[in-house]
Amino acid sequence: MAQTATARLERPGARTGPPPARASAPERLTETRQPFDLSDRMTAEVARLDMAQNVHDMQEQGYTILRDVASSEFTRHLRKTCLRLAEETDGKAKGRSAALLLGRDPIFEDVVLRPKIQTLAEIMCGKGALLSQLIASIRPLGAPKLPLHADQNWLPAPFPVHNQLLTLCWACDEFTEAGGCTKVIPGTHRLRRHPNDEEVANEPGAMPTECPAGSVVAWDGSVWHGNYPRAIPGKRVVLHITFSRLALRPVEDYGHLDDEWLEGKPYPLRVMLGREDFLGSTTINRGHADYTHLVRTFNWAKT
Repeated sequence: MAQTATARLERPGARTGPPPARASAPERLTETRQPFDLSDRMTAEVARLDMAQNVHDMQEQGYTILRDVASSEFTRHLRKTCLRLAEETDGKAKGRSAALLLGRDPIFEDVVLRPKIQTLAEIMCGKGALLSQLIASIRPLGAPKLPLHADQNWLPAPFPVHNQLLTLCWACDEFTEAGGCTKVIPGTHRLRRHPNDEEVANEPGAMPTECPAGSVVAWDGSVWHGNYPRAIPGKRVVLHITFSRLALRPVEDYGHLDDEWLEGKPYPLRVMLGREDFLGSTTINRGHADYTHLVRTFNWAKT
């Protein structure tokens, strides 16, 4: 707990106390701001955090590597926490995955509130971006590669001009090709589509995102990426953080309608309430989403 307290104290710019009061006057609707057309406030924040190159990389290459996000001590404690919580997962994912991490240890609040992460999330997913996923993965020697894909896999092509999803991987161990790091194909975000079967098989232009432990590798929802098989001893511990735009969040939340209410009711009700896709299906015990619905979700999204 002492390490966690230290980690919390080191977070710069943390807000304490109650949230700011709402403005009394009604807000004015503004015009759509185009991608990478940053406001004066955001431009100043990028300069303050020395992130100009990161923003340039995201715009031109579709990915970037954030440095100096936290201390080495913080990353070591994060790694230990991910490993500990992965042991609380049941079944085949025990020791390999830990999910729904926000609220399970205070360190994850510190992670998602890091200024560089918050800034990149707003640039790539807009003001009001939602935390979509916070999950740890542990890959031992022999872990296979992850095939090439775009994270916006439940969006039909062509992908929107405005990016919908931002993924960040906090490397708790050094990222190397032999160690099973993420691979990307720079510039593929401009294609605004999924890779085809031939591209998945051949991975033209793929390159490793090699970087020291404590770095955060980030990419937009359109860039093609995967990872390499792990060919060296030890474990690759990564915290995956995903943000999404608020645009398609339901106006009404029907989470209170449980399986008992749905019992015996027509199947389309399950579909329209999202009970037949993989989104929102992650549990702590399972350690990940319900992958039996994964392909169905992606196929439905492309109709």
